[in-house]
Amino acid sequence: MNIKRISVFSLAVSGSLILASCGNSSNTENHNDMSHEHHEGMEHDHSSHQHSESNERNVSSNSGELKGDLTQILNAYFEMNNHLIKDDASGAQKSGEQLEQALQSFKATNLSEEEQKEVNEILESAIENAQHIAKSEIDHQREHLVSLSTDIKDLIAIIGTTQKLYEDYCPMANNNEGAIWISQTEEINNPYMGSSMPACGKVKKVIE
Repeated sequence: MNIKRISVFSLAVSGSLILASCGNSSNTENHNDMSHEHHEGMEHDHSSHQHSESNERNVSSNSGELKGDLTQILNAYFEMNNHLIKDDASGAQKSGEQLEQALQSFKATNLSEEEQKEVNEILESAIENAQHIAKSEIDHQREHLVSLSTDIKDLIAIIGTTQKLYEDYCPMANNNEGAIWISQTEEINNPYMGSSMPACGKVKKVIE
């Protein structure tokens, strides 16, 4: 079995691939005003699981050995993203529950001590994000998708995958700070912007 490895393609994607401003300003304001008014009692500190590009977890690169089966985790994650693309908060909640269960039951194999420490940290963060997505409305779900997507990327980097996947990037997500998500298809379908701007974004890396 050939393991897919993360390889950074210099895709030479020009700014034209990101649709101008990815839409008009009114849509931007609607999607980036991430109000917490609708989930009082669920206040928490997002800083514990924020992943900026300058402060990403120092994960090991895929060495070619499959160290676990991420199929259930990835399937639940992709299903959740598909619901968010359709602005379906209820569906995303159900997928969030499935994702939490898949993360809780995941077992890795043949990890070094450092890798196991990294995986434990990633799983802890991902489980918390999935729990919030399972209980929240759509704006808050998309807030947690930001760090959850980096958790998923980091798991793939350590565990490996047999799937060809795409790391996509939206410049308008995360209050215009930008954020990634992982996709099964090269076509852009943006879970952060949903039905208002589904094609906003670009392929940042290919995971193969």
